[in-house]
Formats: sequence, C-alpha cells, structure tokens
Amino acid sequence: MVRIGFIGLGAMGSRMTIQLLEHGYEMVVYDPRPEAVESLVERGAVGTEDATDVARQADVVMLSLPGPDEVQMVVDEVEDGFDEGDVLIDLTTSKPTTTNAVADQLAEHGVHVLGAPVSGGPSGAEEGTLAVMVGGDHDVFERCEEIFDVIGGNVVYIDEEPGHGHAMKLTNNYLSFVAMICTSEAIVLGKQVGLEPETMLDVFNSGSARNTATSFKFPEYILPETYDMEYSMALVEKDMQLLMDVSNETKTPFMAGGTIRQLIGYVRGELGSDADYTEIYKYFDQVMGEAKD
Repeated sequence: MVRIGFIGLGAMGSRMTIQLLEHGYEMVVYDPRPEAVESLVERGAVGTEDATDVARQADVVMLSLPGPDEVQMVVDEVEDGFDEGDVLIDLTTSKPTTTNAVADQLAEHGVHVLGAPVSGGPSGAEEGTLAVMVGGDHDVFERCEEIFDVIGGNVVYIDEEPGHGHAMKLTNNYLSFVAMICTSEAIVLGKQVGLEPETMLDVFNSGSARNTATSFKFPEYILPETYDMEYSMALVEKDMQLLMDVSNETKTPFMAGGTIRQLIGYVRGELGSDADYTEIYKYFDQVMGEAKD
C-alpha cells in the first residue's frame, strides 16, 4: 500500500485524512497549525513540521489548500522533495491554469499531477461520499483510483488535462451558488404569500425544481436553523472570483455569472466574511420581508 502525504488539514483535509487512516493507509501530514497536525497524530498519522518532508516521505502527496496562490507556493517549496514517479493530487478549489502550470513544473522532476477537486462539503468528507473530479493522465488516475474511492462516493475521470478537473469544479460551484440564491428567493417569496417552506421543498424535490439547495442545504442546515455547513461567505466569494478569473483568462462573456459574483460580494459584505454559506437565506428573508413592510 502506498504511503500518502497530506498537506492542508482544514475542515476538508482533516476529514479526508481520517478516512484514509481508517482504511489502513500510512499517512504523513503537515499543516502550519501544530494543533491540526497533533489531532491527526493522535489518530495514527506521522506528523512533520516541514511540508517538504511530506514530499520526501510519501509516494502520493495530496493538497487541500485555500486556493491557487497557496498551491503554487507549496509546490515551489516542496518540489525538490519528490522522487521520480511520485504523484501530486491537488484537491484544492483552484484554477485550471495553475494546475496545468504545476503539472508542467513537476514534470521536470518526473512527478505526475492529478487535478482532483472535490464537492460535498465537510459532511461529505467526513462520510467519504465526496464527488471527485479528476483530470490528468489516465494511467496515473487508475493507480490512484483506490485512494479516490476512499474519500469519494462519486469519482469521475474528466480527461487527460490536469486542469480540467478544476474547471469542472468551478462550473459545478457556480450552479450550486445559483441554486442557493434562487431557492432562497423562491422560499421567501412563497412565505410572503402564505406558503410553508416545508411544503414548498416537498414540491420542489418531487419535480423539475429539485437542486442541491432544496434537497440538502435547506433540510440539513436552514430549516433547522443551524447554519453550520462550515463553508464561509469568504470562501464562497473566493471560489466565485476564481470562476470569473477563468472567464477573463479565456475572454468568455459571462453575463449572469458577473451578476451572481456581485451579489455574492454584496451579501458577504452584509453578513460578514465568517458567516456560513447557508446564511444567504437569512439575508434574503430579512431584505424581502422588509420590502413587503
């Protein structure tokens, strides 16, 4: 069994590492926060205070970082620690151009890169049911498929381009954001005319309006008023901006996307950067309720 290194032990990375540990993988882990490393050492991982040590000790290195800038920074730091034939799997929500640049950079060391962002949030990471979107060499993907099957309930191979996994993730996020915003508006509008949110969700989920907000986010986090999806508005705005960057880089008009980007930025400003993504509904409930008054 290969030895896996994991760099980035936040809400997603720590849970994916636990899944891999529970499936018998030997793990070496790094995070700039010592307490994050220690919590996984207690579960059987080998901790290190140097990210480069992860590349030195592991056959497959997985990254789960805040964004493309951090990915490039870490790769620049650890690239000399890899051995020829090693694999880097980037799980970060990143840009296709960054992924492809990293793949070219590490190819000079004989290192393979798979762009493999995930969707499903911390709960999906904890349960091992994430959607995983993988771009890169198909033979390398097959070598790592058992690893993906541990963290993911739906693993999709996209194609040979490493960055295409990340392109897929960004477009997936965009549709998820649209669903969350429009479902929030629809629910509040229905409440204004006297409909019950639970009834509306039952109808939506039995027909063509079903989406990830109606089937998951509202029942799990919004109706119970927990608002604890562990996905901050700052991250939502960051992810949406990455998609806008791709639009700019490819010179692709993205009209509705620009509107959604501005709306997310405005809501983030109103709710605060640390507000949970699901609190978008609270914003619309307040603003649309005030409009009625």
